Amino acid sequence: MSTELSTYRKFIYEDDALELIKILEDNQIVNELVNNSSQLDSSFGGDINTKQFELKIHKDDFVFVENLEEELIKDEVENVEEGYHLFEYSDEELVEIVTKKEEWNKFDYLLAQKILKERGKEINPELLKIINKQRIESIATEEISPTWLIVIGYVCAVLGGLFGIFIGAYLMYYKKALPNGDRMYGFSRQDRSHGQNILIISGIAFLFWIGIRLFSYKNY
Repeated sequence: MSTELSTYRKFIYEDDALELIKILEDNQIVNELVNNSSQLDSSFGGDINTKQFELKIHKDDFVFVENLEEELIKDEVENVEEGYHLFEYSDEELVEIVTKKEEWNKFDYLLAQKILKERGKEINPELLKIINKQRIESIATEEISPTWLIVIGYVCAVLGGLFGIFIGAYLMYYKKALPNGDRMYGFSRQDRSHGQNILIISGIAFLFWIGIRLFSYKNY
């Protein structure tokens, strides 16, 4: 088993993550909760949109944990009250939940399938596998080339600003997590090459301007 942990799910509320962590620990599943909330939270009143917690586990444990969750909430899904908000969703909205399961909690994902089945729109297990595979393939596409960011990166690099180094590193090393635990580079090879160039130019320009300032200071 790989020692690297992959993002299994993202949470807005830490308490929701802690509930799942308790289940993982009861089943001796190695996990890590990473707080990616913006440092600006306290300054701007704790805006909920800046909060994000990532729960990470071993990629090899993904299927086991998914099956474990489904087994634990099976009775809740079967006995949910009719007033639950998903019962008001259209068939199209419920299908969207099923096709984008990484954006929803496990309860809503399973309940959406149950409601569709009751409406005569059941999605069989084989079709679910195809849907999940296609979803991963759609997410696994590279980001649109960030031309504006590349331009800003080169400008900052020439000026010797540290911001150029940050932009270069971001373009080179940014990766996104897929629902199955895999990770892939977010930008194309060409964009990553721009990132490398920006890093190199930034480093050279930074040393150049430092040298200029030291020389000017000595001759002052």
